[in-house]
Amino acid sequence: MKNKILIAVFLFSQLISFGQDEKAEKILKDLSANTKSYIYMDVDFDFNFINTSQDINESQKGNIKINQNKFRLDLNQQLIISDDSIQWIYLKESNELQIMEYDSQDDMISPNKLFTIYENGYKSQYIELKEKNHIIDLFPIESNEFKNIQLHIDQDKIQLKKIILFDKNGGSFSYLITKFITDKEIDENAFRFNEANYTDLEIIDLR
Repeated sequence: MKNKILIAVFLFSQLISFGQDEKAEKILKDLSANTKSYIYMDVDFDFNFINTSQDINESQKGNIKINQNKFRLDLNQQLIISDDSIQWIYLKESNELQIMEYDSQDDMISPNKLFTIYENGYKSQYIELKEKNHIIDLFPIESNEFKNIQLHIDQDKIQLKKIILFDKNGGSFSYLITKFITDKEIDENAFRFNEANYTDLEIIDLR
């Protein structure tokens, strides 16, 4: 489960593009401008991984806090934090902390790029307006692990509401945004891991 979630989160930062559909392109440009106007983002989401051929249906809740290039991603089994210089990965079940240099060019874990996933590398196609959400499909220009990605964009707020990633093995990774706060300052302490709050912590320093 942990690996599936990490893969999906990693690929959040890989998805990127304005495509050739003019209506989709206009909506994505507006979405990009709106998103980049935010200094802080505090987002709750429901994650769901489904693969019917393997009889898999797994769900959990998560939260992402973002301040420009800093982020804090909290999942059931792990906590990932970056202050744009250092990255901490805390594995809750084993009480293990991994510390490493953060490379902003490395897209493996970049939740701060979550909301600009459509800016490069994909063609876009407008599908429909459904329940006040624009639905846009993204198709990779170059082959990758995913066949396509579907974005649900709130018509009124011009914010992402849902993202679904479809892989080539019949699986889908779905992120439904349940809370989206942009007008509240986030404490800088949220973007550093405080080791003093944990006992018997196993630390692996990879710097």
